[in-house]
Amino acid sequence: MELILALILGIAAAIGAGALSGIRIGGAELGNELASYMGMLYGLIAGGAAVVIGLILVTVI
Repeated sequence: MELILALILGIAAAIGAGALSGIRIGGAELGNELASYMGMLYGLIAGGAAVVIGLILVTVI
């Protein structure tokens, strides 16, 4: 149960951080909404993979 909760919270944090950084970096050029969606997508891809790999390593060790 703890691993599932860690996975869900980690992915949610990655999506949120991606959205905020997308707005911060590309909000003026692309518009805040599009930059937020792009940031969420890349945050999910990169952060989701990092969370899964991290949880696998913690489980093994």
